[in-house]
Amino acid sequence: MHSQIKQNSRGSILIGVLVILFIMSVVILRFIEEATKEIQYQSQFQGQEDMRSQAYCLFDTALAVLHEIKEIDGQLYRPVQGWGDPIGYSGIPLPDGVDVQVKITDESGRLPINHNNVQIWNLLFEEMGIDLGQAEILTDSLIDWMDQDDLKRLNGAEKEDYDFDGKDYRPSNEILKDFEELRLIQGFDEVFFDEETGEPNQYYHWFEQSVTLHCEHPVNVNAAQGLVLNVLARMGGFDSEYLRQHLRGPDNEAGTGDDPWLTNFEQIPGFGAGPTPGGTNSSGNLFGATSQMFRIEVKVARGESVFLIDTLVGPKGGGTSSANRSTGTSRNVQKGARTGGNKSVKSSTGSQSRYPFEIVHISENRIF
Repeated sequence: MHSQIKQNSRGSILIGVLVILFIMSVVILRFIEEATKEIQYQSQFQGQEDMRSQAYCLFDTALAVLHEIKEIDGQLYRPVQGWGDPIGYSGIPLPDGVDVQVKITDESGRLPINHNNVQIWNLLFEEMGIDLGQAEILTDSLIDWMDQDDLKRLNGAEKEDYDFDGKDYRPSNEILKDFEELRLIQGFDEVFFDEETGEPNQYYHWFEQSVTLHCEHPVNVNAAQGLVLNVLARMGGFDSEYLRQHLRGPDNEAGTGDDPWLTNFEQIPGFGAGPTPGGTNSSGNLFGATSQMFRIEVKVARGESVFLIDTLVGPKGGGTSSANRSTGTSRNVQKGARTGGNKSVKSSTGSQSRYPFEIVHISENRIF
């Protein structure tokens, strides 16, 4: 009996030890899991901060490239000057294991939203395939929405019209801040958005691609594409396809080393035969030949981790430099070609004040 009690006691102790070991192993495994998550969490933020720093260095490089080319050529006209590939132009070394992309696009190749020229908007809507009657409603409603008076245009709408329709808002009397604001404007709510889903349709996207909410400068004919170039051609009385062919250069391929650029809108072949809307000469505030506003997009990726910078950059002080009368031609820009051998463009992160540009808008990890 005594021996059996002794064996049972030993068994109980052994079971107790095993239970304690099991509990300890569970606690240790839990601790390891939590520690691993914490390390991953901290390393993710550390990696993001590192990529953020790299992204801003690349953004600064893009500014430096724009500045250097402007200093050399006297003005910025087209990406074929070299700023279309800021990384290749600058020749800066890139860190291993990191995928980077830097894209500069010319925002001044679009129609500025601040135009209140009826014929410009009517022509744009007509180019979209909208009939004249509906186009006139869209034009007048858009101008009424943005102008600062309460005088209703023939086909437009002011406060009393929105009140009559039961709307709980009125025209902003300000320039559009966001394309989604079109949803509120008479005519656009029906034409630019799907009747069933409310989602933006093709008309909306064409308008968004053709109009800028940020640039108030004349449209750069070197950068104008699609519907915008067709509108400019009809306003200026020139052949849009002939201009496209001219800007492709002798090899008839866009983006190659023989592509020319115009330094003055009066160099447009056939320019001047078009209408003068409202009985006034609109050339001075519609047609241009220089790049005044740039969208700079930077993407830095390491594995699944991505950091984005989306910026809008304009001339410091909002001034517009006058262009000379000569016609430029792009060079075959190679890495470091203008900076001398393999010398890279000098960069100064965080000090864009050294360059003749200012940041109009900036967002991180979000496309605006």
